[in-house]
Amino acid sequence: MIKLYQFARTWGLPNLGQFNVKVETYLRMAGITYEIVETLPLKGPKGKLPFIEDKGRKIADSEFIIDYLKETYGDSLDSSLNSEQQASALAIRRLLEEHLYWVGMYSRWSDSDGNWQINKKAIFSGMPPVIRDIAAFVYRRCIISRQIHGHGMGRHTRDEIIQLGNKDIDALSDLLGDKSFFMGDSPTSIDASAFGMLVNIICCPIESPVKDHGLTKTNLVNYCNRLMKQYYPELVVKN
Repeated sequence: MIKLYQFARTWGLPNLGQFNVKVETYLRMAGITYEIVETLPLKGPKGKLPFIEDKGRKIADSEFIIDYLKETYGDSLDSSLNSEQQASALAIRRLLEEHLYWVGMYSRWSDSDGNWQINKKAIFSGMPPVIRDIAAFVYRRCIISRQIHGHGMGRHTRDEIIQLGNKDIDALSDLLGDKSFFMGDSPTSIDASAFGMLVNIICCPIESPVKDHGLTKTNLVNYCNRLMKQYYPELVVKN
C-alpha cells in the first residue's frame, strides 16, 4: 500500500500543507488506496512534504508524485482532457502553486505575529518546548523567510502582496464560474491542486485581506465546502 508522508491533520482541514492536501485529494479522487504517515519536512527526500513510498521507491514533490501515480495506477482523471484543456489546467496550476501559494506563505509566516503563533502551534507543537521554540525560530527566519524573499513575493510591500493575491482570487473565481469543477462537470487533477490552495486560504484560521476577499466569492466558498463534503466527509462530520 502507498504510504503518504505529510503533516498531522489540524484546523479541521485535510492538512495545513497545501501540497499535502493536493496529493491526498488526488489519491481520493482517483480511488487509490493509501495510508498516512505523519512526519516533518526534514525527513523527506527533498526536505519537503509530501512524499510517498510505494513499491520500494520514495517519490517527492507533488507534481512528480502525481505523474508517478498516473503512470503506475492509470490516469482516470485527466485522460479525457484534450491538449488545449491540458494546457489550460497547467496554466491554472502554475498560478496556484507558483504565485498564490507564496501569498499564503507570506500570510502565515511573515504578515503578523498572531498568524505566526497559530502556524507555529500547528506545526511545532509536538516537540519539547525548548526544541520547539528554537526549531520554529530557525525554520521561520533561516528557511521560509528566505524562500519567500528569494521567490520575489517577499520583496513587495504588504499592500502589494494583498493586491496580487486578490487578483489571483478574482481570476480563479472567473475561471470556475458556475462549473462544479475547474475543467467542467467532473474532477481532474487541477481540482486537487486548486482545493489544496483555496481551502488553506478560505477555510483556515489564518486571517488576511486575501482570505476576506476569497470569502466574498460565493463560487469558491461553495467549491471548497463541496469538495470537503465529497472527499473528506469524516472531517465535516467532526466539525
